Parts: sequence; structure tokens; C-alpha cells
Amino acid sequence: MSRGLRLAAVLAAALAGTGALAVPASAPAPVPLPEYEPGDAFVFSDGRVERVIDTDGPRMTWAGLSGASYQRSRNFVVPVLQWRSGRATGRREVHGNPDALWPIGKSRSARFRVVTETKANAQASARRSVSLWVCKTTKPKTFTVTAGTYEAIPIKCDRYSPTTIRLIEQREWDYAPELGHYVRRVTVNYLRGTTRTVELVTALSGPAASKARLTALARAARKADAGGKR
Repeated sequence: MSRGLRLAAVLAAALAGTGALAVPASAPAPVPLPEYEPGDAFVFSDGRVERVIDTDGPRMTWAGLSGASYQRSRNFVVPVLQWRSGRATGRREVHGNPDALWPIGKSRSARFRVVTETKANAQASARRSVSLWVCKTTKPKTFTVTAGTYEAIPIKCDRYSPTTIRLIEQREWDYAPELGHYVRRVTVNYLRGTTRTVELVTALSGPAASKARLTALARAARKADAGGKR
């Protein structure tokens, strides 16, 4: 079900509840992989914009407000699979089954290995690196971000060194089924001793997600973020 249909279903349920008889509560249905539509856009507190360009095939194509597009899995915990930055390019191969996390019902986990290959330019030699990921889901929690208040499912992913098995990084993605996207991401870098949190500012789709409006929202988000760090 697309994000627009999900929101419509939530509204219809709320309206129906004004005169409907009470129905016994049932166990929550397992949450499937998110579905997106071209034109969906998400603005985050650091000013980053994620726009859906194409959803055909096993990989989705996304883009920011400027620069080249990039490809990634529908399963957002998987790192970006293919990208270009200036003359530099990169691609990743995933070994294992990160989609074992879905559909999310009770606590689930997944292990997978990511091989990254980057090139500074077309003539440069490729550089390869490997990382090991272990992800698990936890109980839903309520999160309040700029975009609103959501019941979200935390998905915590730990990245390990393939040689020392040392914990290098943890990412927590807080996924809101009602919205069909994550509303918060927390990244802990254990090597640098840093923690970075980004939150959803707004979600738009269709004509409402014009480049002019997204640019204004991103600019305002960056300004608010900079002000909060002073």
C-alpha cells in the first residue's frame, strides 16, 4: 500500500470510529517493506532531501535537490548500492539476507556483509572494503519530531570490522508504518566517539513536492539546525 493510501486509510478509520460499534482489538499485522511512489519526498533536520525518482526493478532510484541520482534497496537499512559524486563512483554488493527483518512482527534480526568498491575516476584503480552488519528490530515507541508524533519501530544495526570483529558503528532507524518511511536516524561512530541524530521535518508527494518548496524547507531546516547547535 502506498503512503497516500495508508494516510487515507487512517483518516477513514478515524471518521468511521465516530459512529461504529467497538471491535475487539487484534494483534498488529506484520509490517511489510515500505512502498514508495515517484514524487514522494522527505526533508530532514540537517537539510537533506530524499526524493523518489523511480521504483521499477529491484533497486529504487533516489536523488537529492542537486547532484546525480543514486540507487538503493527498498530496505533502507541497506547502505546505498550505487552512486556518483563528480568523477568518483561507487557501488556495493550485499551478501546475506537483510530483508529477513521484514515483515516486522515480533522481534526479528538479520546478518549481512557489504562489499564496497569505489573509484576516484574512470581510469583509477578500484578500492574495496568490507563491512559486517547485524540488525534487529525492537518494540515500537512513540517519537515526536518536527513532522509530527508517530508510533515507530526502532531498527538497530551494528557494523563490525571484518578483521577484528570490533564494533565500529551503530545506526538506529525509527520506522513509522503509518508514514511508510523512517522519522529519525541516530548514528553512533565508536571510532570517532560521535553521535548524530537527524529527524524528519516534512513528507510531501506529487505536485506539493515541488523543487522550490523542497528547497525552501531544506534551507529552513539547515538554519534551524545550525541555530540549535550554538
